[in-house]
Amino acid sequence: MRRSLILILMFLAISYPVTAQTNSPEPNVTSPTTPIPNPSPSLQPVQEPKPNPAPTWSDGFSAGALVRIRPEMKYNFDFNRNTNDNVDFTGQKIQFFVQKEFTKDVIAKVTFQDSRLWGAERGSLTGLSTANDATRQSTDVREAFVEIKNNFGLPLHVQAGRQILRYGDERLVGSLDWTNVGRSFDGLRFKWEDKFFSSHLFVTSVSERHSEIAGNTTNFGVKSQYNTYLDCPYNGTKVCTAKIDAQRQELGDSYFTGFYNTLKPSDYFHIDLYYLGLQKEYLRTNNSLVLTTGEVGNPNTRAGRWDVLHTYGIRVTNKTQANKKALQAIDYSFEYATQTGTTGRNISPKWDTFQTNVSLVDPLTNTMYQQNFYREKERYKTFAFGADIGYTISKLRMGVAYDVGSGDPNRTDGSIASFQNLFHTNHLFYGMADQVSWVNMKSKSVNLSYATESYGTFRIDYFAIEKHKLQDSWYDIAGVAKSGASTESISNNQYDVSQVLTENGTGNNRPVSMLGRSLFREVDVKYNLPYKNILLECGYSMIFAGDAIQNKVNDRTVNANLYTNQFSKTAQFAYLMVTAQF
Repeated sequence: MRRSLILILMFLAISYPVTAQTNSPEPNVTSPTTPIPNPSPSLQPVQEPKPNPAPTWSDGFSAGALVRIRPEMKYNFDFNRNTNDNVDFTGQKIQFFVQKEFTKDVIAKVTFQDSRLWGAERGSLTGLSTANDATRQSTDVREAFVEIKNNFGLPLHVQAGRQILRYGDERLVGSLDWTNVGRSFDGLRFKWEDKFFSSHLFVTSVSERHSEIAGNTTNFGVKSQYNTYLDCPYNGTKVCTAKIDAQRQELGDSYFTGFYNTLKPSDYFHIDLYYLGLQKEYLRTNNSLVLTTGEVGNPNTRAGRWDVLHTYGIRVTNKTQANKKALQAIDYSFEYATQTGTTGRNISPKWDTFQTNVSLVDPLTNTMYQQNFYREKERYKTFAFGADIGYTISKLRMGVAYDVGSGDPNRTDGSIASFQNLFHTNHLFYGMADQVSWVNMKSKSVNLSYATESYGTFRIDYFAIEKHKLQDSWYDIAGVAKSGASTESISNNQYDVSQVLTENGTGNNRPVSMLGRSLFREVDVKYNLPYKNILLECGYSMIFAGDAIQNKVNDRTVNANLYTNQFSKTAQFAYLMVTAQF
């Protein structure tokens, strides 16, 4: 019996050697040369494929926001110590956008924007109202468009709706984001985008003369009533007068069109070739039911005619990377533009020195008026040039720039020689204080900037800005003539050196020998510091007036009994800006 039991135990040990090791706490040791047999497929669990999740509306959806606050200070911008034109305010801009990619080729975007000044609305002085109580709002739609890409299997994209246009250095077409409102266009744009060539064709509506029957009304065109505004002399020494908004009253349908092409042979060299067209229809004034006197018979008015401006240009640059950066140590950008077209006015020709007039009858009023026997169309003949060259050593960039916008030596002849600056973003080019546009000016400047990795970017600029034509006006950042702010000669008065005793009229028609050339010198200092999603930026400008401004403020052509020394040479500008994006 004992022997039989020993034989049974030996048989079990030989038959099941692995099973005896299974519950051992020590790991199994397998010879590296002995393959481990795969488990039988019949023993593997069957895994059913997981179904793809159903698409949701949030797929392709994105959103973001921007908050920008900027206090500003402007001091003595008329360079007159006897007037109080100092300005300080805090502007605020808030944007919120939503974007939906329905497919990889169909995108829709809407950007809402609120722009306002602190304290410009009725506040809670009595504790009974709030900061937005019973006041007009400044909330609008900055962008609202649909874009369909890769049409017909080609890199052809179509974008329709309210959109932002930016081209080149934005000297002629830009977003104007420095301001608290910015710029948008309502229209249609076709875009061809590939590696070596980009071409954009766009048509936008600048003004619409007709209102719809559902209640949406236009601010342009013929109306029975017009909003008034206060027209105040630049130097603030005379009483403001109430006037109608004549531009909106006279302007009908207007269109801004463009054909902008970029040749991209390499990342080191791009060429832009473009055409920009601005067509504006001027309507007959209709304050009641009867057209005003002379608009049918008077050829000098542009009522009922079109103002057509053609701009042709070329831009060459190696700033082909993001944020207008170059891959080389030397960066450059050159741009030239010329303009032609007609203003819609028929004027007396310059060659008719005898003023050959005839008497005609106005068919509306049955009154007589005088008209020159000879007439010619008033035409645009302008040009502009800009150059910017820089050299970067590590984090330091040194740059020089030269800009010129043509002026008009005689604003009474048959041509407009003052360059038309269109829809620009000039804040970066002609001084941070925004005292001049690309019109009747020459600007020479040098700049130095230093960019650090952790402590932000520092930049300093020096500008010397003078008139291109002494006889023409000084034009502000919007391209509007600042009549009375500098010496002028409207009709190119070459030889008359007599004393001018009136401030207006002949007062702005001084002999050329008494006109000043220099507008101002400006020194700008700017510093910005990024911190996470916040950008802190501050700037300060000192402006020193030249003889074209000084000789007007201290006007020696006025009667000596009226002359006073009221010129103050220095103006200042400063701002502090905080921008948060998320």
